[in-house]
Amino acid sequence: MNESPLAESRAPVAEVDPAPEATARFGRLRERTDELELFISGLLAFALLAVPGYLFDAWARSSLHTEGMYFQVLWFGFSISVGMCYVLAVALIAHLTVRGYWIGLIGLKSHFPKGIDWERLQHMGPVSRAFLKARDGGLDGSIERADRLATLLFSTTLLAVQTLAGTLVVAVLTLCAAMAISALAGGAERVGMTVVATVLTSLFALALVPALLERAIARRQRRGQSSDRHQRWLQRFLGAMQRIPLLRLMQAMQLTLQSNLRSRSFMVAYLLAVMVAMVLGGVQVLGSLKFSLFNRYQVMTDEAVEHGMLSAHYESLRSAHDQLLPYPMIPSDTISGSRLRVFIPHRPQRDNPLARQHCTALPGARNEATGMQAANAAVECLSRLWQVQLDGTPVDLHDFMPMERRDLDMRGLVGYLPTAGLTPGRHDLSLVWNAEGGTRGGDRRREFRIPFWYAPDP
Repeated sequence: MNESPLAESRAPVAEVDPAPEATARFGRLRERTDELELFISGLLAFALLAVPGYLFDAWARSSLHTEGMYFQVLWFGFSISVGMCYVLAVALIAHLTVRGYWIGLIGLKSHFPKGIDWERLQHMGPVSRAFLKARDGGLDGSIERADRLATLLFSTTLLAVQTLAGTLVVAVLTLCAAMAISALAGGAERVGMTVVATVLTSLFALALVPALLERAIARRQRRGQSSDRHQRWLQRFLGAMQRIPLLRLMQAMQLTLQSNLRSRSFMVAYLLAVMVAMVLGGVQVLGSLKFSLFNRYQVMTDEAVEHGMLSAHYESLRSAHDQLLPYPMIPSDTISGSRLRVFIPHRPQRDNPLARQHCTALPGARNEATGMQAANAAVECLSRLWQVQLDGTPVDLHDFMPMERRDLDMRGLVGYLPTAGLTPGRHDLSLVWNAEGGTRGGDRRREFRIPFWYAPDP
């Protein structure tokens, strides 16, 4: 007996298992992932090594003009950005190396499907051959391990960069908020630093909230007490964290890696990479300040050259390596004209705190005068911070005047000392900043000696 069309329409439809289709789809996507990894790594790896140099130049130019919280914002931006570039570049180069090894193994597999032919290794002793053969996983195992390592390197690198980017955003926003609150409080930097410390402490406390609530829930459950309220608090807190896009992006990658690897080892390596990245900016700055980070100068020491000649004191000899050395300077080590130009840079990060103590005519070390009075006030203030002598004879800084040097990207005092009374030969210009300062700290006494040779035109 034939069934009616209505019965046919009501017949149950067999459900199709979506698993094979999803597996096939991800398999096709996986084939393209290796190509995408190689493309991204090759595009960025070596290009990123050039970026820290540009970032350093931008930071060095900007940091000379700032102090306090403004300087801290620039420093956080520079140090974390440089760290991201170096970590990403080095990790991607390592990723390219592993992927190259992986490609080489695949090529060997295509030509030598059986892998190592141990019987033809007659030069190898039987004991060594047996030992290595027992531990050989074949080309398939080596290919799988290389593929896995490359993927882990790529994913962990992206996770570290995301962490650094989030740290940079939080740090800059916190410092900007602290600057705004400090400005409302009359410019008190202590208020701004208190705000920063409070925010950082709060963020650290928030990171501990889930663990503390989980412990409280477990403790109440062991005692047979209701933990519904604590569970709701924890769920609301986790829901609020999920609203932060960066945390949601990092969560899938971090938890996948952490759950499939040794959790503790992964977290140690991950946090170590982040900390190293944040230190790299400081290492680059230290390398610019010092002649060489690694040297064996046991005779020509730093103390020796400081009492000799430094290129940073002579405009004709300065280079990009002297960019972070805003030292007093003269045009050259040989002077032939009738005047010796002396330029004393003004660095807000160093001079402003001292000016607030000594320049009593400028409330808060703020020069709010106009016209020629502004120039005179600037000279009067900075002359209290410096002492200058030429061959032991004091130089009156009140004869100097303010100057802006776009070629050096600096502002400061400039004076033209007469050379008519000088004899041909060597002479010494001595400058002292904060003569009454101590021997340590940012406001310590600083001495500068600039030897030059006077060779008048015949």
